[in-house]
Order: sequence, then structure tokens, then C-alpha cells
Amino acid sequence: MWSYLRGEWRLGGWWYYYLYAMAIKIPLGTWALVLLAALTSLTAAGRRLWRTEVYLLIPALAVLALVSSQTGFNHHIRYVLPAFPYLFILASKPFAASTSAPRLILPLACVLLTWSVASSLMIYPHSMSYFNESVGGPRGGHAHLVSSNIDFAQDLIYLRKWLDRHPEVTPQGIALFCDLPSAVVESTAPAPPAKPQPGWYAVSVDRIRQGPPNGRPYFLHFKPVAMAGYSIYIYHVTPDEANRVRRQLSLPELKEA
Repeated sequence: MWSYLRGEWRLGGWWYYYLYAMAIKIPLGTWALVLLAALTSLTAAGRRLWRTEVYLLIPALAVLALVSSQTGFNHHIRYVLPAFPYLFILASKPFAASTSAPRLILPLACVLLTWSVASSLMIYPHSMSYFNESVGGPRGGHAHLVSSNIDFAQDLIYLRKWLDRHPEVTPQGIALFCDLPSAVVESTAPAPPAKPQPGWYAVSVDRIRQGPPNGRPYFLHFKPVAMAGYSIYIYHVTPDEANRVRRQLSLPELKEA
């Protein structure tokens, strides 16, 4: 099956897909806690815990190795979620060893934990679209991952609310990750045209990143005027902007009406 990673589509996947996805989907504060836990292992207090840690590390690595070996396709980071509880317990090591570890360990661990929680809560309730700061947060995530990693039609209700607040807008085209329910628009709008045309459009980031026939990648050349959550971008394409992008794509310009 076709898989997507960092702007590239290919038949099949990558052995490092889930490692990469974890690197950009897990808060940086959590990764820093994992690093601090590893450093804590060098202390006397940390070395006393290593026998217990083996029982946590083995199942986590087993899940990750099993899922990473399935390279027929790569789509969803949720496949490695069973490894997360073990990794989170391992990341708590600085707190477990804080009584006999250097004094700096505990306050540093508290700061990192606060960073992790704050980073996650900043985009609540759009948690599915979370990406950490290394890729620019949820706005930059679709350049790296698509599908359920960012968009699973969870923002349809926010699109409905945006349309209710802007009754003057009648979308000329809507392209979403899933079939469009009638609750979103009164009359189902068609998919955006294959080539840039003026009008209002609502396009999910999954469709923006796909190629034809279902994708509309030319929207990458436009700046959205609004967003429904972090997975649906709303565009208002003027005739001048449509022709600008048509020139960039070596397409014939639209004639003035």
C-alpha cells in the first residue's frame, strides 16, 4: 500500500517510520525525561534499578521491533501505542531515584514534566493533531505525517461551526479525509477542481498532501484564511491568486470574466 513520510509517497514503507513518528509526535519534554532517566542510570541509585527496568524495556522494544518489521505499509502511530506505558514508567526513573541521586535531578525532572504536559495541553482539544516543537507543532506536522496521525475527520464539527459563523461563505469545493456527512453542509459540495480555480474551499491536510486523483496538492501554494482544528484548512482563492499558482505550475491562466 502507499505510505507517506516527510513529503514522499511510496509503495511500501520504511523500517524507521515508527521511530520517526514517535520522535515528532511525543512531546520533547517527555523525550528529555527519557534522556534524563538514561543519565540517572549512571548514578549509584540508578544502577540499583536496572534489573527491574529490563522487564519494562523488553516488551517495549518487542512491540516496536514487531511493528517496524511490517513494512508493507506505514500509516498509523497508534500501532506502537502498546509500547508507551512501559516507556513512560522508564521515563519516571529520575523521580524514583531522586532521594539518593544528585540534588539537581528532581527539580530538572519536574521542569521537564511540566514542559511535556504544557506542550500537550496547549493544543487541547485537538490532541490527535499534536506534533512537538521540532517540526513546528501541529501546523507543520502534515509535512511529515498524514492519515490518522493528524486527521481522522475529528474536526468536522469545527468546520460546521466555522461555516455557521460565516453564512456568506458557500464553499465551491470540499475535500476531506472521509465522506462528507450532510450535517456539515446543507448541500454536499463537490471536490475542489483538479486545477486552481477561484472560490472558497475546505480541504483536509491529508488531501492536500496526496497526489491525484484524490489529492489537491496545489493548495500547498496558497495560504489558508482559516482552519477548522488543525486538520482542515479553509482557503479563499481569488482570480489573481489562482493565476499566480497556475503560472508556477505551467498551466494556462484563467481568462477574465
